[in-house]
Amino acid sequence: MTEMVLSKHILQETLFRMIPTEKVRLQELDGVISLTPVRERSGLLGIGVGSNLTTGKFAEYNREEKELENRTFGK
Repeated sequence: MTEMVLSKHILQETLFRMIPTEKVRLQELDGVISLTPVRERSGLLGIGVGSNLTTGKFAEYNREEKELENRTFGK
C-alpha cells in the first residue's frame, strides 16, 4: 500500500501516474475519499457482441414480445 501526504495542487499529476485506467469510481464515506480504477468491459456479451443492438432497442423488443404474448395467450 502506498501512503503519502500531498498538496492538493499536485493531486491531479500524482493520480494520473498512479491510476492505470481512464475511469475511476469515486466514493466518499465519513470524510474518507476513495478512488478505485475501473476497467471497462467490452459492452454486450454473448450474441450481442458486434451487433448494433442497444439497450433501448432491446427493451423495445421485449415490450413488443410481451404484447404479442398477451394478445396470443389472452393475458
